[in-house]
Amino acid sequence: MPNTPQSQTITLPAGQFHYLSWNAEHRELPACVLVHGITSSSQSWIRVGAALADRYRIFALDMRGHGDSIKPTAGGYTLHLTASDVAYFIQALELQDPILIGHSWGGATALVLASGIHEELPIIHFSRIILEDFAHNFGHGDPRKRAARFTSDIGVPADELRVRLSTQNPNWTEEDIAGKIDSASKVSEETIINVFAETEAEGELLPLLSKLTAPTLVIRADPAQGSTLDAAAWQEVQQRLPVGSVAIEIPGASHNVHRSNFAEFMDAVNTFLAGTHQR
Repeated sequence: MPNTPQSQTITLPAGQFHYLSWNAEHRELPACVLVHGITSSSQSWIRVGAALADRYRIFALDMRGHGDSIKPTAGGYTLHLTASDVAYFIQALELQDPILIGHSWGGATALVLASGIHEELPIIHFSRIILEDFAHNFGHGDPRKRAARFTSDIGVPADELRVRLSTQNPNWTEEDIAGKIDSASKVSEETIINVFAETEAEGELLPLLSKLTAPTLVIRADPAQGSTLDAAAWQEVQQRLPVGSVAIEIPGASHNVHRSNFAEFMDAVNTFLAGTHQR
């Protein structure tokens, strides 16, 4: 089966969205939906999508404000709205019992959707959920200051950004770097500030883990490398996960686990999806 994704667009209630797919035509295969982090795009999942494409139909959505999807103005970036995008995306493609994988902001979106707290959204049953170093609290205070470390790549010339990314992320492939350069060129500083401003009201998301019904894998980056999950949060994660779930830390991994430690990330994902984890 091909490892090269197809670039496609779809019209959802909020507008037009772009996504990448692998094996979309193989309807006999189970589906897997990938939700990227802030300032990234569907291209964040290039290696992951290809690695899963021998067993699954893969769909990686460009989140609102990112990649080639719609660019809402202020007021369009609550987790309720991003969760609704994913819900309507799954519904429009008629994906049955998909696996849901979310990273960082995408992990927060996945958690809000799968928890079922917004009852007016389509009810989606997930067969498995994977949350990669997910954002669980977007903080308080000046959103511009909180967004600053996420906006530093925006507007940087491609050649300069390529050197910076290569130096900071020695384990990223050329595809990873190219995808990040592309996504940085398509997202605005105001979008990121709006995300922080509008997710603040959600507060702490960790209690939502107790509402999940599907077996869930939580992958934590190395705390020394900037994980979103500190010791207290990590303890709460392990206490709240449903039966059949597992929480693992990947030593040495940065927040972008699937790019910095791809082999270890895929080993954890494949083991979990094979059902060989025990809790």
